Amino acid sequence: MIERILIAAIDADGGIGKDGYMPWHYPEDLKLFMKLTIGSTIVMGRKTFEGMFDRGKAPLKNRQNIIVTSQAADYRLRFAEACTSSNDDQYSPSQLTFITDLNCVDLEVDGKVFYCGGAEIYHQLIEFVDVMYLTRFEESYDCDTFFPKSSQSTTTEFIPYIPPHLTLSSTEQILGDKSFTLQTYTRDRR
Repeated sequence: MIERILIAAIDADGGIGKDGYMPWHYPEDLKLFMKLTIGSTIVMGRKTFEGMFDRGKAPLKNRQNIIVTSQAADYRLRFAEACTSSNDDQYSPSQLTFITDLNCVDLEVDGKVFYCGGAEIYHQLIEFVDVMYLTRFEESYDCDTFFPKSSQSTTTEFIPYIPPHLTLSSTEQILGDKSFTLQTYTRDRR
């Protein structure tokens, strides 16, 4: 059985990225992301993958990386060539899969599946997740890509959209060089 988990970090304005990557550096958030996702399947959109790949940050190690793109066949070929021309096992076909279907129905995926961006993936999937981990930063970072916003948001306050089937189950202040808040939402089982 698949447990669909949305995981996102947002700034004070709901921003999730700029120029294809995160414009911030919170070491404790990166450690938390790794702790939660290690050994699991992660799904991301092509733009998110390319933003990370161009910076040498993808594919993410010790996780099955699934990239959703309408050009899956082209990307499979491109990275198969990268595997054969590289001595590095970073592009292992067993850890990197390109698909066109966001729901991963053609794959044998079981357990926790983390959807980690970008904006299009969040917009398409948010109504179907079982759990949502939302890291909230107090600062703004002049982002160009945003998390879905609630209709209750105003011009001065961003309120993230939380699907009605999810309930806030915990809020934790994470301390470090740069502190942030982690909100966990879980499916209302009533």
